[in-house]
Amino acid sequence: MTIGATIKQLRQEQDITQEQLADALGITSRAVSQWETDRTAPDISQLPALANFFDVTTDHLLGVDIARKEEEIGKILKRVNGFQEQGDHEASAKYLREQLKTYPNEPDLLTNLASALQTFYFHQGKADTEELKKEKSDEIIALCERALKYYKPTDDNNFTKQVLIGQYVYYLHDKEKGEKLVMSLPNVYCTRERFLADLYEGKEALARRQSALLWSMTQMMHRLFWEISRDDLYTYEQKIEILKADDALTELITGGKPNFFHGKLSVNAATQAELYLKLGDKEKALDMLWSSYHHADSYENRFAGAKYSPCWLSEMDDDQIKVLKMEPKTIFDTIYEIITKPDNKFCETLAGNERFELLVEKLKEKISK
Repeated sequence: MTIGATIKQLRQEQDITQEQLADALGITSRAVSQWETDRTAPDISQLPALANFFDVTTDHLLGVDIARKEEEIGKILKRVNGFQEQGDHEASAKYLREQLKTYPNEPDLLTNLASALQTFYFHQGKADTEELKKEKSDEIIALCERALKYYKPTDDNNFTKQVLIGQYVYYLHDKEKGEKLVMSLPNVYCTRERFLADLYEGKEALARRQSALLWSMTQMMHRLFWEISRDDLYTYEQKIEILKADDALTELITGGKPNFFHGKLSVNAATQAELYLKLGDKEKALDMLWSSYHHADSYENRFAGAKYSPCWLSEMDDDQIKVLKMEPKTIFDTIYEIITKPDNKFCETLAGNERFELLVEKLKEKISK
């Protein structure tokens, strides 16, 4: 970032006009404008006064602190990603709150905190009262709006908008606000994934196109899975049909060799088991629970460097495919949580069933490792 861009950012963050800054320094507002557009730069003798005015160091004005800050933010986000991969969104939120004490206006940290809270309280259902839902929804919206304020025009803020849309549409049911925000996003024909491929040739172009195709396919899978949360639209039978379509799409994408996608198939199967039990089909519920266990076991024992054979993946490996990346223990925990959740009545309905009791014992062994 240039010194002019830094001055502009500091001025806007502190709600100061160019005229106010010019008056404080004894210069013209035109001079400030020229600094901020990088036509000219402040004289070195003016740096101490600028630093004092904004309450920052001269190193910060010159970009030294900024480079150090960007490095630290990168380390923080890497650790946050680790929490997310383990499915521990509560720990992620706690860690981000601590880091925001040091970097209170860092938009990526604000967005990640909003996302962690949304996943923990809404997607995982931890907000069990209307009062708590409203409290957390208000906090998530405030975090996103604050993040959008501090993103630079050249920054990618679409993920922040996505989290905010989730609150407007699925919790507040505010169609007008949701639609306004949605319309500010790029459409499917104007994505960076699509156009990046056109900038390259040969193998690099092919890899870019495959990445764009994989991204589109996996987003379809995510959409199918989350669609079953719409209790007002689908019966239990229809939800099972949706999950089976999701499974079929996964099989198609991976050429019948799920490898990394076993984790996703495991969660799908456990969810289907829950639905079959609600329909009163105990045998089918047990079949799906065992299917879930076997997928989780395959995920745990998969060959990390395994390649995918379909031509559209061009032998991509696990490191290049980021879909429901979870620790094996987290997947076994998910199955066990579904089984032991009182509302699902697995233990009540299947108590004494040999297949069920054996499955519970195997899950306990996996979780205790």
